[in-house]
Amino acid sequence: MKKSFLIQFSILLLLIIFTNSGIRSLVTPEKSEAGDGNGIRVDLTEDVSIFDSSPMDLEPRQGGTLVVAVSAEPENLNYYTSTSAAATRFLDYIYEPLLDYNYETWTFERPIIAEEFNISEDGKTFTFKLRENCYWHDGQPLTAIDILFSFKALLNPFVDDAPLRSSYSKVIEAHIEGPYFFSITTSDTYFRNLELLGGLAIMPKHIWDPKGLMDRFSIADLQNPSVTREEASVREFAEAFNTHAQGRPVGDDAEQIIGSGPYKFEKWVTGDYMSLIRNDNYWADNHPYIEGFSDKGAYLDRIVIKSITDPTAMLTALKSGELDFLPRMRAVQYFEQTNTADFVEKFQKVSYVVPAYSYIGWNNDKPYFSDKRVRQAMTMLINLEAFNKYVIYGMGIPTIGPFYIYGDQYNHNIEPWPYDPIRAVELIEEAGWVDTDGDGLRDKDGIPFSFTFSISAGSKNSKYLSLMMKEDLRKVGIEVNIRQLEWSVYVENLRDRQFDVVSLLWIGGLETDPYQIWHSDNIGDRGSNYIGFRNAEADSLLIAAQSEMDKTKRNALYYRFQEILHEEQPYTFMHYQRDPGAYLKEFRGAKWIPIRPGYKFYSWWRAGAVQGAPL
Repeated sequence: MKKSFLIQFSILLLLIIFTNSGIRSLVTPEKSEAGDGNGIRVDLTEDVSIFDSSPMDLEPRQGGTLVVAVSAEPENLNYYTSTSAAATRFLDYIYEPLLDYNYETWTFERPIIAEEFNISEDGKTFTFKLRENCYWHDGQPLTAIDILFSFKALLNPFVDDAPLRSSYSKVIEAHIEGPYFFSITTSDTYFRNLELLGGLAIMPKHIWDPKGLMDRFSIADLQNPSVTREEASVREFAEAFNTHAQGRPVGDDAEQIIGSGPYKFEKWVTGDYMSLIRNDNYWADNHPYIEGFSDKGAYLDRIVIKSITDPTAMLTALKSGELDFLPRMRAVQYFEQTNTADFVEKFQKVSYVVPAYSYIGWNNDKPYFSDKRVRQAMTMLINLEAFNKYVIYGMGIPTIGPFYIYGDQYNHNIEPWPYDPIRAVELIEEAGWVDTDGDGLRDKDGIPFSFTFSISAGSKNSKYLSLMMKEDLRKVGIEVNIRQLEWSVYVENLRDRQFDVVSLLWIGGLETDPYQIWHSDNIGDRGSNYIGFRNAEADSLLIAAQSEMDKTKRNALYYRFQEILHEEQPYTFMHYQRDPGAYLKEFRGAKWIPIRPGYKFYSWWRAGAVQGAPL
């Protein structure tokens, strides 16, 4: 107990010194901003489509195992109901969409399950011609019946997928025309319709709805509350879907996940690892990947995703050979703990950027944060520049809003809020928070300004941030209590809106629609507007932008939306962060792309011994 307290106190003391005394860290700002650290830095912009960080001087070979680390184990492996990035990254190798990004142009048009598509003149109906040689991992053919079922499952109002389902509210009907033609219609034009409709992961009907409970319902039925309330089979299907065995296939005797992708599910040992094995019967014999990606899907025989919550343990595992690839390490590890000659000789270090931003979310329904003046003050009380420089070693790219900082949706005309404790205190007092009883703590209407900052137990950066806030806000009469939660509990509290303050990361796209996170319709019912942001003008802008097909006009709407967010400060927007990582130089074909998680293992291959470390 005493040792733990001393460690925490030492961290806090260092942070106070760094933020208040101007003492330089061991890594100079010039070095941090240069982004070196004996590694390759990849800042992908719209001008660069893809980046190779390992030489392709040998002919790719098939075989071998890649072991990669993730910091959080998913709560389940149901593609539609899971909110975990770890689940999505794993399942992306098992399930496939109709279309995907073209890796050269970054337009969403590359055929996957669909070999052709057509959009009607009014922009509302999308018709897909499916490949006739696609098969599920159990040998069953993949047909239009599976596509129709997947959309029905997604739109069932009792399926626990509210964050995902909200993006498909404009879908009004879908039809199949024989086994290989599928069409789907929306009520309005929408600039992301092709990406949403073509990008949905397709799930096998014969596995997830063997009783045919959804067969007699149309898409229109599922969008009609009067139908879904009365039909017991709609709820029966959803309950079975939410708890399906393939959503949590744990243990040696677990039901295997059935997909159509180049990898098949192998095993999930909870608290340890999940694994994939190469699908040797993969349907794609002429898959249109760019140069360096296997025509048949992948080179590696096996991919193991190990769950390691502690960053120190991750780096130790990499150095000891237990891991081959560490996608995200702490900045101090990248700059200070991996600069030995032995490490640099054995591993390739790299830092890369994806469309993902960190933020502090203030629950706007809590009395402390219901007034925008207080939220503005909170932002001005947090020294984000010092946090970036001394905690994450300058790896953060400051942001003022939720759009990709290298994209044309981002409003570069907005200046970030300054670090200004004096003005912050003025705003707090204007909002009525003063110390009325002389106890050193501000209060209003009998409520003390004392809130709980919930952080994920596996996030060191969130812990340092919370300690900074605790110390800095204490000086102005605000009490910060820190609560560490395991990831699964953290996610449930978030979705149920049971928190005061959180610090998280949103992963977006090259071009995004912020409706899911910011429209007031998505407050409650486990929607993604967790912090309860409500603004009538913002709502109208979000709706108008969705149907505006002129990109210049649409971006103008989003520029105004960002101005509102800047004024309201429902989040304190922090940084787009360069993810620092390292991988064994024995692996070749490592490519970095500007979509999450920044890489795809289809191009990776092992140049040394093909036998990976057994588990």
